[in-house]
Amino acid sequence: MQLDAAAWLVETALALRVFGPDVIRGGRRLLTAGVRFGITQLTGARTPARTNEPQQEAS
Repeated sequence: MQLDAAAWLVETALALRVFGPDVIRGGRRLLTAGVRFGITQLTGARTPARTNEPQQEAS
């Protein structure tokens, strides 16, 4: 039984070591996106919509 617990502990530590930085980086990106979205909603600012039509030059 003790060997199984030790093996589980080593596997868990290895998984945290391997995938931990990616999980933290992904969490930070999600938080950053949420902050940007929240600021846009609070200020009421809207980004201009993209159009597929070419802009006509004023003559």
